[in-house]
Amino acid sequence: MRRLRLALCIKMTSNFPKMSKAARTGDVGVNMVARIASDDFGWIFKRNPQEYDFGIDGQFEVVTDSGSVTGQIAAVQIKCGASFFSEQNKWGYVYRGENKHFNYLSAYPTIVLIVLCNPDSEECYWVKFDPTHTVGTPKGWKITVPFENTLSKSKNSILDLLPESRDVLSEIEEYWKINELLVESGFNLFIIDRDEVEQLDTTRTRAFFDHLRSTKELAFNCMGTIELSISGYDEDLRELFEIEEVVEFYKNLNSVIPELLFFLRSRGKCHTLPVIAACIGNAKIEGKRAVHGTQHKVVFETRPIAEYLHTLWPGLNELTYWLDMDIEENKEITYSVLRSIGLEVPPDESNA
Repeated sequence: MRRLRLALCIKMTSNFPKMSKAARTGDVGVNMVARIASDDFGWIFKRNPQEYDFGIDGQFEVVTDSGSVTGQIAAVQIKCGASFFSEQNKWGYVYRGENKHFNYLSAYPTIVLIVLCNPDSEECYWVKFDPTHTVGTPKGWKITVPFENTLSKSKNSILDLLPESRDVLSEIEEYWKINELLVESGFNLFIIDRDEVEQLDTTRTRAFFDHLRSTKELAFNCMGTIELSISGYDEDLRELFEIEEVVEFYKNLNSVIPELLFFLRSRGKCHTLPVIAACIGNAKIEGKRAVHGTQHKVVFETRPIAEYLHTLWPGLNELTYWLDMDIEENKEITYSVLRSIGLEVPPDESNA
């Protein structure tokens, strides 16, 4: 009877899948690292399912002493067993990796820690994977895991490797307020400093228009609301179109801000477009100069203005296309721009 039971037991166990010794050892290593993460660091350890393990066994997720989960993450490749401690050099244990994992580890979006676990001493040692710290071998690559990098004592060292945790919400709330003001005001004045004009520095100006394009909603709601003002020439009795560096600045603006016509005010008493037209059109005061601050009669050439506008139409078209605006909306902006600088609109479009 005992022989029959033993035979049945052997037969039954042979029909079940078996857990390999390597898998058991791997589990030991993962459990050692998970315990260190929880007990020594106070962090979360998330294990990757085996079917999705392509060289990363899990991830550390940082938790502050107050319990805040910061979003800071470090990936971990875990190797467990006495064999991983058999080769040493002067500075640490030599870990040998396979080429099939090299590119994967190099491209991983967070830092990767290689952790060696000794099941006998229950100590783990680690090194940050860095392609430039590896050495090629005939069968793959190797990296030194420093003796002093005991995982259980390395919480702060690992934190130092991670991007600093930021209160992004507080920062973005200020950004939201700025966008809200831009939309609600209906009129936005961007001031360009004299130094920027003299140096033809459009960096800050370009950044402002990039901000306007950060979302489709913001771009659309800021359409036709922007005026540019140049500061630093209040004591200069000349008009802006008579100042050489101002003219040069505006002449270069079309190549830097191709979407200029979409955002500049072109309705009502607009300022920037007429000034740009005067600068581009080689404007001159006709007759006797009036007292500063009063109106002059100004004449200018239309051909250079037309050529300048021609370079800006593609930028207008690109933006209206991006915003899914139709051709009629595009034409409305176009003819409003023409009217603002005193050019005639085709007769059949006079009501556009």
